[in-house]
Amino acid sequence: MEEKLNPTPVPQAPVYQDGDEFEIDWMGIFTKLLKHWKQIILIGFIFSCLGVVSALLMKRQYTVTMTLAPELQSRGSGNLSSITNMLGLGGMAMSAGTDAMSITLFPEISHSTPFLAALLDVPLTSYVSEKQLEKGAKPMQTTVYKHLSGEDKPNYKPKKDEKPYTPVTDPTELTRKQAVVVKALGTAISADVDKKTGVTTISVTMDDRMMAKQLADTVCSRLQQYVSDYRTKKATADYKYYVLLAEEAHEELVKAQAAYAASVDFDRSVILQSAAAQKERLREEAALANQIYSQMAQQRELARAKIQEEKPVYAVVQPAVLPQQPINSRAKRVLIWAFLGGFLAVAWYGFGEDFYKKFRSDVKEKMDENEA
Repeated sequence: MEEKLNPTPVPQAPVYQDGDEFEIDWMGIFTKLLKHWKQIILIGFIFSCLGVVSALLMKRQYTVTMTLAPELQSRGSGNLSSITNMLGLGGMAMSAGTDAMSITLFPEISHSTPFLAALLDVPLTSYVSEKQLEKGAKPMQTTVYKHLSGEDKPNYKPKKDEKPYTPVTDPTELTRKQAVVVKALGTAISADVDKKTGVTTISVTMDDRMMAKQLADTVCSRLQQYVSDYRTKKATADYKYYVLLAEEAHEELVKAQAAYAASVDFDRSVILQSAAAQKERLREEAALANQIYSQMAQQRELARAKIQEEKPVYAVVQPAVLPQQPINSRAKRVLIWAFLGGFLAVAWYGFGEDFYKKFRSDVKEKMDENEA
């Protein structure tokens, strides 16, 4: 029986024992690269062309960053204590309690659905350069929802079953398209807080530099207002309550004073003990009504001062500045594609081609063995 002879023996991979050093034939690899230098340049050129196409199709992105620093102060003291002393309420305890809402929650607030849904109707204006203005170009007026959904594009065509946009009244019941826009808006907004210093950095990224600046200003003011409303919610409710009590006390005071004045005028010529007693009672009621009204008025003014005391104050360290350069460079995109093409070509002709040929020969050898 004749033995099968392989006319082209497959080189076996070297087996290295412990202590052997793995050496790479750099000169051999360099020789292979020189041999295929035309193919390497061609592949790099093809990838560069793909990079140019990708760069032309990509959207320019602009980022606007704002920095806020909170005013740290001792709550329940300062101006409020001065007002209580001025009103004669220095002995009253004015403990403000512990803050339940802190600026450290800015990241969570900025990505919450109610906060983002409230931004959908924010008006935006597109950027127009000075040269474009001289040529008669006008900025486009749109909203956050229209821009992120693409409805402000000239070639936009709504779907047949698409319903017209309506302002969001319930953030827990968004339409599918609204939910997509809210998700995209959450991706465009970021808020980071340094827990040690309280310095907050708010960033907004959009494909229009002017829109990015306008949205950053809006997000910053809305976040401050959100925290301010939460912090002053109880104080505002107390103020409204004391305003109501003060109005009721004032009405009672007016009635008591009118009754006492009428009693004095009527009983001026009457000398009776019962009439004197009635007049004294009305006088005391008027005095008591005046005392109650004074106390309610003091509480009202104190509650008004408490609202101002509870409002957080933020210093804008870095305002929103119109960005001049996009964060994604087209030239960088082309260079990345060209480098990727060159790297793949070098890897293939330097290492990959030999490994592929060896893999194919190993597979063919095993198939021949199985057939035999």
